[in-house]
Amino acid sequence: MDRHLQRIGEIFRAIDSMYTAALNHYSFSCEGCSDNCCVTRFQHHTIIEELYLAEGVKRLDEDKKKAVAGRAEEVVKIHNSSPDDMRVMCPLNEDGLCILYEHRPMICRIHGVPYELHKRDMSIEYGVGCHRFMAEKVTEGLKYFPLNRTMFYIELAKLEKEVRGHLNFTGAYGKTTAEMVLSILRKDQGTLERACRKGRII
Repeated sequence: MDRHLQRIGEIFRAIDSMYTAALNHYSFSCEGCSDNCCVTRFQHHTIIEELYLAEGVKRLDEDKKKAVAGRAEEVVKIHNSSPDDMRVMCPLNEDGLCILYEHRPMICRIHGVPYELHKRDMSIEYGVGCHRFMAEKVTEGLKYFPLNRTMFYIELAKLEKEVRGHLNFTGAYGKTTAEMVLSILRKDQGTLERACRKGRII
């Protein structure tokens, strides 16, 4: 599994590099944003992202883990009783910053600026930036910066396929960050892998 974790780290660093280039191109910054994207209810769909996040979680001290677990339980409770668009702060956010920034999932790295996605039918899907990006009309007078997500999705999909093959897992996977955190904290990574081998994620 170390090889797979190393590979996702490489993919994430490539994403960060391109995202930084886009920010510099648009002279855009997330600092001081009142519409923090950490309150967005993102769904993550790969086991490898949970395993990578677990690498960061296990570095936290016990008091920090308890605090994160308490917040994660509250977030999951709110999500389970609220509409899908309910906005609540991610349990990994403290004082406006992610405490596991290095190990955050892909969407947390790539959300915010305009992007394009090349589909199998040769069409191209274009996405606009976040609410702040659009409100500030950042792109006015600037040449479009082609942040192409396609290569990252393809590489992550390849890696996920390898991981599922290694774990003999064929089921569906979909969790919010809060659900991932609780899954990690309720059991060690070895238990997660054993659950995968039985074809399920608890």
